[in-house]
Amino acid sequence: MREDGGDPGRGGVYVANTISSTVSVIDTATNTVVATVPVGFVPVGIAATPDGRKVYVANYESNTVSVIDTAQNVVTATIPVGSNPYAFGVFIQQPLKFAGTPGKPNCYGQSVSALTRQYGGLSSAATALRFSDAKALQEAILTFCGG
Repeated sequence: MREDGGDPGRGGVYVANTISSTVSVIDTATNTVVATVPVGFVPVGIAATPDGRKVYVANYESNTVSVIDTAQNVVTATIPVGSNPYAFGVFIQQPLKFAGTPGKPNCYGQSVSALTRQYGGLSSAATALRFSDAKALQEAILTFCGG
């Protein structure tokens, strides 16, 4: 996974080491390991934010995701998730913007209505927006709306 921390001159590759439960940071200019970051048990995948400031590591056996601050190469948070998380270096996208206004009581309803009209149903909207199902889309809308 290439990651440049927002600075094109500071390239790095983050590699999950499943046996040692660490992530190696490789400097692409020198092809050397410049940091080894301890993470959860059996890291199996990595994703980076578009700005390169954070790297997320799926820890398969720990059922967690470690958040690495790329400026200092340290874990700043460990997030409990479902059983056996796995990632394939998919870049994390900016959150979707929905039709409602976060914090307003009608936010959820406006967003669901707009998506239903636009895509001909909530299931079609979920498929088009690459959610696993309509329930996952509804949860994303609730998160967006602050519910």
